[in-house]
Amino acid sequence: MASWDQIRNEVRSFRASVQPTVTTIRDFVFDSRHDRIYFLANDLSKSSKAPMLFRVDLPKPYSDGDRDQDLDQDMDDEHDHTLFERDMESSSSYEESSDQDMAGLVPFHPDTYQFAGPPSLHHTIPALIPGPRGSHSYHQNNHKNSAGSSSFSFGKASSSPPSEGTSSGATPSLTDQILAAAPVLTWVPVLSEDWLKHAHATLQHSPSERLSSFQFEPQVNRLMFPYGAAIYVGNVQEDGKVNPQPARPVDHGRAFNLSRPPSTGVSQNALTASFHFVSVSGPLTSPRTGTLPNGTATNSPPVEKVSPAGRSDPKLGGTDLNLIAFTRDQDIWVMTTSGIETQLTFCSRNNKKSAISCGIAEFVMQEEFHRFTNYYWAPSCPTKTLVSPTSIPTSPVSTPSHPQVVSSSIQSSGASPISGSPPTLATGHMHNGSRSSKFFPRCKERILYLQVSEAMVDLVTISRQGMQPDHEEYRYPHAGTPNAVSDLQIVEFVPKRCDEDHVGEPLHKRLWGRASLYKLFPWLEYIVRFGWLPDGESVWVQILDRRQQVTAIVTIPLECFMSVTEQADSSEQVEDDLASRMRVIYEERSDCWINVTDIIHFFPTPRIDFPQDPALSDAIQFIISSEKTGFRHLYLATHSISGLSMIPITSGDYQIVDKQITVDANRQLVYFIAKKDSVLETHLYVASYARGASSDNIKRLTDLGFSHQVTVDVDKSRFLTLYSSMDQSPACAVMHLRWADCKASGSAMPPIEDVHDGSNTPWCSCGCQFPKISSHAFVIREGITNLSAKRIRRYPIVPAQGVTNGHTRSCSDSSMTSRVDSQALSTPSGSTINGFKSGSMNSISGFLASHLLSTHLLPGPKPVVHESSMVVHGPNGTSPTLSSSPSSNSWTRGSLRFAPTHPSGSSSSSASTSSNMAINAAHHPVGEFFTFTSSDNVKLHGCLYRPSNYIEGQKYPTLVSIYGGPRSQMVTNEYKLPKFLRMFLATRLGLAVVMIDGRGSNDRGVAFESPLQHRMGQVEIQDQVEGLQFLAKPENGGLVDMDRVAISGWSYGGYLSLMALAQYPEIFKVAIAGAPVTQWELYNSAYTERYMGLIHENKDAYVKSNVLSWADKFPDNENRLLIAHGLIDENVHFTNTETLVADLVRFNKPHQIQLYPTERHGLRDARVNEHFETLMFFWLKNYL
Repeated sequence: MASWDQIRNEVRSFRASVQPTVTTIRDFVFDSRHDRIYFLANDLSKSSKAPMLFRVDLPKPYSDGDRDQDLDQDMDDEHDHTLFERDMESSSSYEESSDQDMAGLVPFHPDTYQFAGPPSLHHTIPALIPGPRGSHSYHQNNHKNSAGSSSFSFGKASSSPPSEGTSSGATPSLTDQILAAAPVLTWVPVLSEDWLKHAHATLQHSPSERLSSFQFEPQVNRLMFPYGAAIYVGNVQEDGKVNPQPARPVDHGRAFNLSRPPSTGVSQNALTASFHFVSVSGPLTSPRTGTLPNGTATNSPPVEKVSPAGRSDPKLGGTDLNLIAFTRDQDIWVMTTSGIETQLTFCSRNNKKSAISCGIAEFVMQEEFHRFTNYYWAPSCPTKTLVSPTSIPTSPVSTPSHPQVVSSSIQSSGASPISGSPPTLATGHMHNGSRSSKFFPRCKERILYLQVSEAMVDLVTISRQGMQPDHEEYRYPHAGTPNAVSDLQIVEFVPKRCDEDHVGEPLHKRLWGRASLYKLFPWLEYIVRFGWLPDGESVWVQILDRRQQVTAIVTIPLECFMSVTEQADSSEQVEDDLASRMRVIYEERSDCWINVTDIIHFFPTPRIDFPQDPALSDAIQFIISSEKTGFRHLYLATHSISGLSMIPITSGDYQIVDKQITVDANRQLVYFIAKKDSVLETHLYVASYARGASSDNIKRLTDLGFSHQVTVDVDKSRFLTLYSSMDQSPACAVMHLRWADCKASGSAMPPIEDVHDGSNTPWCSCGCQFPKISSHAFVIREGITNLSAKRIRRYPIVPAQGVTNGHTRSCSDSSMTSRVDSQALSTPSGSTINGFKSGSMNSISGFLASHLLSTHLLPGPKPVVHESSMVVHGPNGTSPTLSSSPSSNSWTRGSLRFAPTHPSGSSSSSASTSSNMAINAAHHPVGEFFTFTSSDNVKLHGCLYRPSNYIEGQKYPTLVSIYGGPRSQMVTNEYKLPKFLRMFLATRLGLAVVMIDGRGSNDRGVAFESPLQHRMGQVEIQDQVEGLQFLAKPENGGLVDMDRVAISGWSYGGYLSLMALAQYPEIFKVAIAGAPVTQWELYNSAYTERYMGLIHENKDAYVKSNVLSWADKFPDNENRLLIAHGLIDENVHFTNTETLVADLVRFNKPHQIQLYPTERHGLRDARVNEHFETLMFFWLKNYL
């Protein structure tokens, strides 16, 4: 029996072996005008791992001579290869221009973050890799390409080892060739070291303070970000340099030194895909203080953007984008860049316990509908570009007698772009505390917001023993209880520009009486989305009923909003007239539930030619997603007096991912993320909404074998992809797009700047409107290949094909070509084996299919392989052999065994034999995908991690890691480090780890998700059991010991862990449940009622799905049930565990409960995590 001290030492040793080698990059934004990219990334070279701002300058992608040339995805003739090499040479001009604005800065090299693998890695294929990678100098001789000399991976370059024995006939994919020759661009920190040192010393910033969000407005070239106690604003110069200044008056004794060297870049918290990692404490974290990977069922909002001064959710806006709105003490405020504040709403009345708030999203809106803000600026239209920051008067450091104010002389026309000719106010401009002689008019500003009343919502009190304060209170709507009530309002105001300004009070307007939303739509329960239409003359709102089966989108003209004074002078007739101007432009109903998404795009004007019909003169056109066909697809919707017309843009049995789309209105294209080719991968696709375009005609722009998160820059015809796979850490590259000549007309598709009216361009049958991948590309971040993957892919545990007792082993969903060692294949390059192409070992061609290939398909002798401490042997210690007959299946797969680190029989034999191996991007456990068909004839996907001491033919104790709820997906082809660190620890301790996405999980359509309706906890476990039984069969590897199976999960995964032990005690020997829901009446209304229905309508469903109803079914054996829960959990309250424990005691069932008094929904403290992991694996080693 392993002791607590032994397990604790194993946990500590494992954690100490984890090397932080992967940089988290997120929030990309293009500055199209200046050819730059801005983003947040953590600097692993510093003691503080907090994310910082970086910029990358993009070289010019085209030379004059090759602008009209194009490359298709397939390079199958000499002309294309010649063109590829010529285009690569045009990139050499980067060497001359990359260092122009590096003066005074220390360049940031992404490769300094990477794990330094074996030295040979950087010298294996020098002819194909620009070197050194990470250097901003680009060596032209490195992009002279020999297609058959080696193989590549998508953007891995020198970080990946060469493929062994690649045949000379193997040709890498086009993307591989492009990125192998592409230069790696240098990262430039936006906030220079001098700026940060000065901010820490002068403005009292702590080195541990986080920069979690930022906003960049290209219209005025202005940056804003909260950092510490201040909100900073800076104007970006043409060369990219910026000197952010605090948007508040600086104390006289602490004047900011404007003469300090400025930093050189800007960023924006753009609506782009982000690559998030989570704590290993579990799949769920706090809804107020954590982040989650995309797709998790109860996705928590990002870390709240709040400064110590209480300013949260800051947004740069206003007519000239020179004002900052934020929320504080339950109200909306606005301030100038010099820090002059104006309070706009007065909900709290300085009462911190007020049940009314303005501009702050309530709990369920953030937690369950993933909207984290409650206000939006009216559309901005700067009347004149800001002057260069160099023209702003500044005071020298030696005379800090006056506050330093960063401001710009903005000339306004006085006419608001959204309100005709509003009143203007002539106000002096402030410099150094005194009024400037320069006056300018100012426009009336508007903010659309929701006022939320939670007066009827349950008030929850949580004790905090030994902490201050000793308790906390907040509003939490339980299932079946009243929700918050939201009121849509607009505030009009003229902000104060200086302390001497005398401006009128803010004017608040709302919808009154018969024109109110609740009057017009009695079924309204949630306002899930809202915003401004592009012209700023109307707003839109998406509403949802309580059952979440009915939704509508309503447009509301501004004249429908009235102030208190205007309402007093109105009548019911006036209200009826206003109500008649509001339009329901979209409605949808579902028998299951409606998944609310962020996919909606309004066109400023209709993008099609309408007949001369007066009924169509006021048409509103937009792109929206719907699951009405069973899968989420895009539609071009047109609403007019005649009604609603919906034309499908996409169609088919695949799912559009809930990520915002990008529309190219000139070319009538829409770029979107979908899982068409594989449910395990996200890819960028493009479709057309032009007249005559077919909804099944779409094009994938990213290569298979990775999951991609993409930001598209329509203006410059390019996109950035942040991509990763199970075998490769996140890499980042910029790909350019080109359009081919029209085969029908013979003329070239005009460049975007020459396309003025795409609405008149019908769809061309030759597909010339779709872009192709250009040969121009730039690498921003290189991925690191997991060196442990190669041997795993070569000898997969689960065979690729075979039908046994209804279980089908197939990877038809993958649609990928294989990555197979060409020496082990006697078939010619490009031939097909059971549907998979053989050829070059490049991961962009698809690693997924390669490890799905059964090893009995590999003819020819296989040598003994020595890698790390692993030895491959055939039976009786011989080398594995193959039959010389290609048709024979007599080959016996070799067994895998590890050379023992400890002598046999030593006291350390229970420990992992590879406990000293470092865990980093180049070395970590490898997941193996498998697919089976359930007894209900549903194809399910899973992932298996073999134990580190694996020997073929032996069975191993198995841990099922589960989340399993709706809107979640654990089995994906994306990077898992550090998200799955706890699972990696399990494999080191000798356990196999299994994950299965059962029915109800994400992105497989309504029919796959809907079995959970009114049946939560009743169908998911059956899928897990059948997956285990599939893996336990000898023909599928026989790895799982069905007598030693444990299950563990957090939140919904904790709930399913409990249900698994209660429903299948003969299958699951141990259950470790973290923060479980035990009674759905105790969880929040929006989540629970979406899937379980209303309590008074589905009482029996609630009873069957509650763990309490199964309390008497838990086993009577000791050491089988462990429950962990944080006492101050604000999401799944500790009451859930209390009620279950009371019933377990009543039925005299053995159990153990572990409380964490200082923890919320996720375990954040490192010491608490260590304790829980020690406890968890103490149980698994001793009781499984």
